[in-house]
Amino acid sequence: MSNKNRKFQKFALACTFLCLPPFVHAADTSAATEAAPDRNGGYASVALGNGILYGTSMDGQKPMRWRAAEIRFGPDVDFFGRMPAGDAMRLDYVYYNEGHPDNNHRDGYAVQAVYLKNLQPHFDLELGAGPYFSMNRTTVNGSERDDARLGALLSVALLGRLDQYSPGLSIRLAYNHVLTPGAPSSDALLLGIGKDFGAAHVSGADADADHSWWLAALGGFAQTNQSGPGKRFSYALEAKKYYGQWAASVSAIQEGDDGVRVNRKGVAMQGWYVQPIAEHWDISAGAGPYLATNKRDGGDWRVNGLISLQVGRDLGNNLKGFASFGRAVTFRNKNDADLMTVGIMKRFDL
Repeated sequence: MSNKNRKFQKFALACTFLCLPPFVHAADTSAATEAAPDRNGGYASVALGNGILYGTSMDGQKPMRWRAAEIRFGPDVDFFGRMPAGDAMRLDYVYYNEGHPDNNHRDGYAVQAVYLKNLQPHFDLELGAGPYFSMNRTTVNGSERDDARLGALLSVALLGRLDQYSPGLSIRLAYNHVLTPGAPSSDALLLGIGKDFGAAHVSGADADADHSWWLAALGGFAQTNQSGPGKRFSYALEAKKYYGQWAASVSAIQEGDDGVRVNRKGVAMQGWYVQPIAEHWDISAGAGPYLATNKRDGGDWRVNGLISLQVGRDLGNNLKGFASFGRAVTFRNKNDADLMTVGIMKRFDL
């Protein structure tokens, strides 16, 4: 995980550009800035910043070295019935990297219930909370481990709306607090850009394909989340079926051999949420069990986990291209791996 933050920041910057459709003239959207925002779709954002880790096992406060980063996206949901005009509830899927404090390289995935309050036409307030599954490459008593724990991610954000440039566009200033029993806590401030897609009415490219399967081939590299092993070639074959903005997939994965800790292959099943973010573009989050064998760790078949974040592009002619950032999780504090791949998939009507 020593190079993980650099890889993710490139991924985050790419998502930033995806969230920025061509600007429209202010005169065309002036009415939007005077009314409550349209909340009937979804949201996506990317943000970078700085913060500190402190508390359990920490000798004082450790800075994140300006490497904190976050990608979040999710649909509007109706938890409590009709909301006041301009307010909404959302269910966000979050990838959060807490930077590189000394001896702590922690990142993870969260699901947050988010309440949005429209303060005035140009400003929104967000309050979010939910479980946070994190992995921290750290050395304890001379032994290196990838410490996996379940905690909570709490967030507060102020959104400055830029509807005069593009409906739903906003600047995001956020505060994140991580609370993890038996592990350090953290605080961070992040600045980024987001897009509310309720006003854009972007629809999924495969929303009506009830009898279609997508077959994909993908390749790239894997990186074991402990020091020493370098990158190695990794590839997979995948079958995926969409149900509107949800999907299910089955994948055959070969992670490659790092020469030290991991020579793993197996089969994974994942459930996905898919959020359209612009014409022909979407971002999705997937998670599920991963049955695999590691020849460098006894060779037994074990049930692991696979968590994925993916950006896709409709290429036309029933083809899609995509880039994927995945995490193979062993739940044993060792032999976890990051999977960075690109691929192409084709739709078949059955």
